[in-house]
Amino acid sequence: MLDEEGFSKPERQAKLATLFQDEERNRPVVVLDWDRLSTSAQLKYDRILEGPIQRAVRKANQQLKQSRTEVPDSTCSILFVVNNGYTALDHESLCRLIGRRVRQDTSAIDGIIVAGCYFHADGFDSFLLQPFKYLPINLGSPFPSLNRLQSAWFDFAERFAAQTVRGTLEGELHKGPLIDKQFDYGNVTYILPAPSMGHSSGFYVGGRPRRNTSGVDRCPTVAVTFPALTRQEWCQFRRALPTETGLCETFDAWQAKRVGAAQSGTALRPFAPLAVTFEGWENWRVEQGLDRSLLAVRRYANALFEERLRAILESAHELVPDSVVPGCYILAITEEIGQDKANDVSHIALIHERLGDAAMVKPLVENARIFHEHAVVLASAYALIERLEFVFWTKDLTYGWV
Repeated sequence: MLDEEGFSKPERQAKLATLFQDEERNRPVVVLDWDRLSTSAQLKYDRILEGPIQRAVRKANQQLKQSRTEVPDSTCSILFVVNNGYTALDHESLCRLIGRRVRQDTSAIDGIIVAGCYFHADGFDSFLLQPFKYLPINLGSPFPSLNRLQSAWFDFAERFAAQTVRGTLEGELHKGPLIDKQFDYGNVTYILPAPSMGHSSGFYVGGRPRRNTSGVDRCPTVAVTFPALTRQEWCQFRRALPTETGLCETFDAWQAKRVGAAQSGTALRPFAPLAVTFEGWENWRVEQGLDRSLLAVRRYANALFEERLRAILESAHELVPDSVVPGCYILAITEEIGQDKANDVSHIALIHERLGDAAMVKPLVENARIFHEHAVVLASAYALIERLEFVFWTKDLTYGWV
């Protein structure tokens, strides 16, 4: 019985993190995808994860050697492995590693049976897979009871599956659905996404529900706004707000303040200067019932930003193969990873389409740990800053829960 979870031991986590750091740099979330590794790295990955398998094979080898001495007329020795909790490996990978380990380390095992129990559920659809695979090792010692054992396994599997789906398992028997396996190491999350259910949901039209443990449950701040004033407008504000030292004593000092404020911008909160007029502010201030103050000027800049941002956001479209795109636009790409939005990674770029030539791409945000909705709002903020009207978005579902 393989009950140990593959990513539970800190030593194994450290080795996996070190291995993938060489392959995936500057990523806040790294998918533990064996297929993306180089050949040499794949061998290292297998060696890291085969610890429990190696121990099980060695123990079984000794047990089977003893059984052969106690039952000298036996003709075949079988290692029967049931994967009950080692979900760091899918069934085919598990069969591959067990077969290789047996061929390298033992002489007392003539054949291997690898079985497992994998429960898939999304809150509406659910099904249980209980594969049974025979791997012959010594062709001169066939296993005559294979068909009977396989038939008994599938009879048991059918009963167990029905009880699992109905929730009527007795006693301590329990089988939870497959979920993402992840751990954090060195400020990076390493994740093995839950396996695909094999088909899109016929119940959840917008896609299967995903958790959101990011802590972001409302629109986050996506810009550092600043009231941008011309010299003429600044003079009007200066006369109207004579006691506001924050407006500075001279226009040049105000411009220097703007330059300093721009340094506080970040990739996830870019600096957004908003052209503010005294007349526009005065009308808005009266409507809002606010006193004359520099704080009211800043609030007016925020209001302008939000109004224009919403207009851009409402017109954002998914980028599909037949999309008609303008010559210049902002593109947001989100990699959906597993069942939790907190592990999604997004990228934002300014795209210049050029007739008859490859598009020119200017990265604005790379490898940001933000989910789709946050990324589209942030992309809209960049569009506003760049004085563009068009935002497109797309999702990369390579590691999504589908």
